[in-house]
Amino acid sequence: MKIKMIHADNMEELFAQVSEVDKAQDIDDELLDVEFDFIKVSDSKMIYCEALVYRTGDEDEEL
Repeated sequence: MKIKMIHADNMEELFAQVSEVDKAQDIDDELLDVEFDFIKVSDSKMIYCEALVYRTGDEDEEL
């Protein structure tokens, strides 16, 4: 199992990065879960985060 963490300053950038990361995964990797969150750094600054959880093709591990 592997987890890819992605963060960005805005939603558009986050979605673009998530798409690139997802396309770069091995064909045998299965996307199991996606978690989204944001961190308020200040009144005018937020960091958007997304975690992609994959089951790799050669593992039988359960969540």
